[in-house]
Amino acid sequence: MVHDPLSPSEALRTRVGATLAALGLLVLVYGVLIVAELLLAVLVAGSLTAGAYLSYRTFAVLDAVADAAQRVADAKERESDRSADRDASSGTEPNRLTERER
Repeated sequence: MVHDPLSPSEALRTRVGATLAALGLLVLVYGVLIVAELLLAVLVAGSLTAGAYLSYRTFAVLDAVADAAQRVADAKERESDRSADRDASSGTEPNRLTERER
């Protein structure tokens, strides 16, 4: 079954998303007010929030690819089972040599 990944607005409504957003905001405020390094604050806060979301989306894509590969394998297995049933019902044996006949 395919997993539908969350959009950024939906991800912020989750507990983990809200926590990451709050942590990113705290890091941004700390970097600007305490350390007085705007670029460093933006980089750290952005990597915390955007990096976590992009990692989540990457895993969702990999899950979809694995699901598609499994569906293709299932379809090929059903196809080979049908052809084997057809060969058995027709009374003809396949022209393949077994290990003992070689």
